[in-house]
Amino acid sequence: MDEPKSTKQALHIIETFDNLSLKQRMEVFRELSSEARESLLEVISRPNEIMRSLSLQETYFTIKQISEEHALALITYTTGKQLQYIFDLELWNKEQFEMHAAAKWLEIINGIGDEKVLQFVQICEPELLITILHKFVRVDIRNPEIDLTEQSDTLPSFTLDDIFFVDFLDRISEPTIRKVLETIFDWNTDYYFSIMEELARGIHTEHQELAAKWRRSRLSEQGFPDFDDALHVYQYIHSNSVIEPDEHISSHESHPQSDILPLLGYPLKVMPEDNLFRKCLDEIRDPTELDRLTAELAHLGNKVIVADGRHPGSIDELYDSLHKVSGYINMALEELCDDDVSKGRALLKANHMEILFRRGFSLILDLRKEAQILLRQYEGGVENLGHPLAGLIQGLLQKRPYYANNLSEEKEPRSFETLDDIQSIRRLMSKDHIEEQWETI
Repeated sequence: MDEPKSTKQALHIIETFDNLSLKQRMEVFRELSSEARESLLEVISRPNEIMRSLSLQETYFTIKQISEEHALALITYTTGKQLQYIFDLELWNKEQFEMHAAAKWLEIINGIGDEKVLQFVQICEPELLITILHKFVRVDIRNPEIDLTEQSDTLPSFTLDDIFFVDFLDRISEPTIRKVLETIFDWNTDYYFSIMEELARGIHTEHQELAAKWRRSRLSEQGFPDFDDALHVYQYIHSNSVIEPDEHISSHESHPQSDILPLLGYPLKVMPEDNLFRKCLDEIRDPTELDRLTAELAHLGNKVIVADGRHPGSIDELYDSLHKVSGYINMALEELCDDDVSKGRALLKANHMEILFRRGFSLILDLRKEAQILLRQYEGGVENLGHPLAGLIQGLLQKRPYYANNLSEEKEPRSFETLDDIQSIRRLMSKDHIEEQWETI
């Protein structure tokens, strides 16, 4: 009996994909949704090759888009560095260790299998391992001078070596923590002894501080600087700080790469599709240039998350930061080249994305100064300006300005996105408009 045609077609598609070169497979994978990526990894013959070709940030973004509970294939094939990056973002909220997040992720890792638990143990520095285990166990050491049977009533029941005895503090996570301890013991008994000795001491603060330090160091390499450094992204710059493209230098040359760079595509996937910035990006054909821009956008989004005091492990806040980045760069391009996509493309190639972001933000700061001057001229504070100007200026005066978007009652506040957002407030702030409003009261 013949197989159903749809099954044959599916098998042919999978076989065709498996026969492609790695570069071709990655080109296909780049265009897939996160859900389709998960499904593909479940059926192809060499999923590890695909995963090794994903950047740390692309891996994390893909998993979080579909949720870790539904991304088991992606998590199964993560490399050690990818898994470490996930834990760096997921197990901490700023500098605070999150026990519940650790319990959830350890359960996922344990559910995948022994090899994944071993990988987790191997990628954890001892300080992090002690920080995690300290939340779930209490360790006692038997007195070697007293017979074990005489101490059995006073010691916890779980032990792997008749030296260290473990009391599990959370019964729900006990099976998972048992597995972690057994894995450490089987992999490296001496290492197990050193970990248990530290847990028995009960002094964990210094270990947590060191674990947080190593985490900060790794994240800084991925575009998450410390707070003070991140604030530089909001420094004012004049328009002459933006580099004008040199017309004599060709911006259309392609620079072939011999190596395949780790896939990093999510910033372009979440950018708005109908603004000038997006149109300029779509005109860039050189893959090397696109890779450079995408990496800068990813790092810039991460820097904005830190500067805004947001949680880097939140997919929603990652979206918000990238939308803000897109909007500010779009405003800078609109100021510098109107609707000239060709000039905008050249500006993108000539400048780092942070310069354009800062110029866009500087346009908002200029408007804020105008609003502050206006308020000094009118008595009664912001509320005296009436609707909708009062709400718009209140949003503009915030530490992180936002566009109140209250010209229509149904719309929610958002980041500034276009020069028209700025011009609409400027029009409402004009002397003629305000006097006209007063005359109608």
